[in-house]
Amino acid sequence: MKKRVYLVTKEEYDGCQRQLAWFAKHQKGLYYEILTFFVGSHISYHRDGRIFRTSPATSCYPNRIRKYLPLEEFEGLYQLGLGMAWKSELMKNPCLKARARNKALALHEVDLEVYPSEIINIIVEFLEPNKKELIMSPDIAPPPDATMVVIDSIKPWILLTILGHEHNLLIKPREDGFVARHFNNRYSANLPGVEYKFEAYG
Repeated sequence: MKKRVYLVTKEEYDGCQRQLAWFAKHQKGLYYEILTFFVGSHISYHRDGRIFRTSPATSCYPNRIRKYLPLEEFEGLYQLGLGMAWKSELMKNPCLKARARNKALALHEVDLEVYPSEIINIIVEFLEPNKKELIMSPDIAPPPDATMVVIDSIKPWILLTILGHEHNLLIKPREDGFVARHFNNRYSANLPGVEYKFEAYG
């Protein structure tokens, strides 16, 4: 089993902590998934900079979605994607097993009870190690009441922004689709001229 970093619920639901995300650096690159309900779904950022998505939406075959800097040459700040889920559905996510806990590089807990919204958003970014000043500019600040998690046990560092208040969600469902909001050029699900790809389940 590859060593991984896990993001899990602080609380136990039906007797266990539920996985919210996992991250693993393999020989080929860095693999991760957030807010997943499907075993095998993941995004992979390969050593040469190619980024793939594997999920039921891609018939479980890797689908290239973009290319960026080679992994070992990564610098700066780069957003990899945004996930949205209902808190009630997250209780159905896989349990964190004792074997995974014992082998984990790091374990980060999220208290879902502190978020009043029924919807959770998580934004995933790569951050150049030891360059936290890149995220200090006021014009790219996160929305109010955002929670920031920095995973520095993997390089590049992984920066997670967790949103769970009605006033700070970037994306939330409605009867005929979903609402995509814009806060700034870093925190947006609705940038002008950008073509977004999305998967929807449920």
